Amino acid sequence: MGHRVFVPGLAVRGSLYRPGLPDGWQALDPPPLGRTRGRFDACRRWLLQELVACGPQVTLAGHSMGAALAITAAAERPDLVERLVLLSPSGLPLSKPMRDSFALVVRQALEGLYPPGEVAFVVFETVKHPRLTYRLAREAHDLDLREDMTRVARAHVPCLVVGCTRDTLTTPVICRAIADALGADFRQIEGSGHMWMLRDWPGFRALLAGDAR
Repeated sequence: MGHRVFVPGLAVRGSLYRPGLPDGWQALDPPPLGRTRGRFDACRRWLLQELVACGPQVTLAGHSMGAALAITAAAERPDLVERLVLLSPSGLPLSKPMRDSFALVVRQALEGLYPPGEVAFVVFETVKHPRLTYRLAREAHDLDLREDMTRVARAHVPCLVVGCTRDTLTTPVICRAIADALGADFRQIEGSGHMWMLRDWPGFRALLAGDAR
């Protein structure tokens, strides 16, 4: 069996998702902003290097921007990707204003949704690199990966796209459009928004394990 790799969303570490990963999965820690200079393309090159190091037959999953990065990696090296699992993926231009997204993250942090260590990491990186944080968030917000999606579809990479009913960032409409462009299976779940997995580890784990109903 090949590697099973999970790519985190924007500005967070793999440790945020590790409590919900099935056995045998590895959550990556993206490179620091100082190294990528807040560029999506630099993150894409990083993930491609990780993918090459893993070798063939990688089951590649990701959340939000991490899912978008997974799409680009599969588009460039479909020979290495056995399957994609894309949870609330970005990859098409988003309509939700960025200030509203930042405000929601702050509110969720104050409500205790995120572990304190993860909050401290995000705050430190944001304060240290405010312009780079904004640059990467803007690039993720405006992504249009339709050409990459077409290449993945033509390579016949098996793919599952999951959208959440209450997600106002990568909405179910956006997730379904991404699934259609990829020729992927689409599943819509009931959940509490863009970070739904933090309140539903069993559902998250089942989707990655491939035994969700």
